[in-house]
Amino acid sequence: MSDDVKSEPTRRQRKAIETRRRVLDSAERLFAGEGYVATTIAAIADDADVAVQTVYAIFGTKRAILTELLAARTVGDDLAGPLAARADWQAMEQEPNAEQQLAMLAAIATKIGARMAGLYEVMAGAAGSDPEIADLLKKQQLVRYRDQRRVARVLARRGQLRRELAEVRAADIIWAIANPRMYHTLVDDRGWTPDEYEQWLAKTLQNALLSNEGDERAMSGP
Repeated sequence: MSDDVKSEPTRRQRKAIETRRRVLDSAERLFAGEGYVATTIAAIADDADVAVQTVYAIFGTKRAILTELLAARTVGDDLAGPLAARADWQAMEQEPNAEQQLAMLAAIATKIGARMAGLYEVMAGAAGSDPEIADLLKKQQLVRYRDQRRVARVLARRGQLRRELAEVRAADIIWAIANPRMYHTLVDDRGWTPDEYEQWLAKTLQNALLSNEGDERAMSGP
């Protein structure tokens, strides 16, 4: 058998994965409904129908649960690893057409927003009274900025940015616009559909960043 062929997980491994997933789902539901501070590990265990000791054995702390929840919702599955290592992100970075590249980035950002917008609101609400959560939010935002700086760097090296736009300023624009909290504002608060948000985000990024052909586009909403 080839070394490249991965064996299927055992029944025990599948059960452990399912337990971890159930705990994360319960934590997300309770964080959103009751607030991070008010949610206890005992409540998470009860909602997930597992022993409190099981939650401690898997995660250790409530902050660790939130940290792993953020990682899982960013990539959209149980696999570990940074967003920039994912196939869809790499395909986006390698796309030579700048407009299409930003449309692909908008699609990725929309999916992440759908998974993470609620969590961002939970963290923002808890950050004011919990320094650890404030630090976690800051670190998560920094990781997101570094990923998006990669896109700005690609556009800059190809000469596809507006002439007056420096790479760092382009990264700032992407970071500010392609943001789960922007998704929350327009989709959850204002009632846009995810498709409308994705189309708006793609056009807005193209208008703000790209040279020549993007200069005369009108920015529009749904």
